[in-house]
Amino acid sequence: MADIMLWIQSAISGIVMILLIITAGGVFKQVITDSGTAKTIAAYSLQWNIPPLLFAWLVTAFLRVMVGSATVAGLTAAGIVAPLLATGNVSPELLVLAVGTGSVFGSHVNDSGFWMFREFFGLSLKQTFMSWTLMESLISVLGLVGVLILNAFV
Repeated sequence: MADIMLWIQSAISGIVMILLIITAGGVFKQVITDSGTAKTIAAYSLQWNIPPLLFAWLVTAFLRVMVGSATVAGLTAAGIVAPLLATGNVSPELLVLAVGTGSVFGSHVNDSGFWMFREFFGLSLKQTFMSWTLMESLISVLGLVGVLILNAFV
């Protein structure tokens, strides 16, 4: 039994932080959904006449910059923009892609990936902003452009 417990402990210790981050994102999303905040935020898309895909990207990118975790931003934004699917004017697949591209926008000092990149390459903060943050933001914006192009054909 002791050997089995050690084996299980070593297996779980490698994924425990990932599970905690995913759980936190799910809890945050559920709080936003249950409180009615998600429907209120989604209603702004219709009031402001913002295309749903762009709105999904903006919400996710904003959350990413504020929270730092791409996982938490993506899970939370998914709960917020889910009511947009009821309009029937947006492809669920493209909405997922818009949320996914928004979740990598603007990685900075509140993101563990930022610090790992900085330490791994021995960069200064300025160099990390000019490389990592810029690269992540470009990936996000170009991803959004790709989603919008796909939307024109789908």
